[in-house]
Amino acid sequence: MLRLFFIFYVCTLFCGCAGLRFKTERKSRFTDIDANMIQVEYGKEKRTETLSNGAELTFDNKVRVTLENGKKFILYQTLARSGVRYQSANKRFIFYEKGQFCQFLEKGVVIYKGMFNKNLTPKKKKIRRF
Repeated sequence: MLRLFFIFYVCTLFCGCAGLRFKTERKSRFTDIDANMIQVEYGKEKRTETLSNGAELTFDNKVRVTLENGKKFILYQTLARSGVRYQSANKRFIFYEKGQFCQFLEKGVVIYKGMFNKNLTPKKKKIRRF
């Protein structure tokens, strides 16, 4: 049993299972015109990206997008013209967020377009002292 646990630990440590290491800092929900919803969880992970001209950019954020059918995608922040852009490691999936609107793309085709619905992050209670 201990050996099985050790093998699982080593696999999760070295395989890059980002889903197991995702620490949620805040959550949001987006709704489209047909009342379909996606949930977006925001987290931190420092990452450096090198552009074709040799410039190195450092990003701190990542998201986990959960579609209504339960599929989850972890996307990492990358360079955007405006708003915030996240993409998967294989660049197949892209999530754009600008203002209160978002888009989720697969291979460049928009599969979801929605509007900010609700912040799901629990608020911290203020402690009143007398």
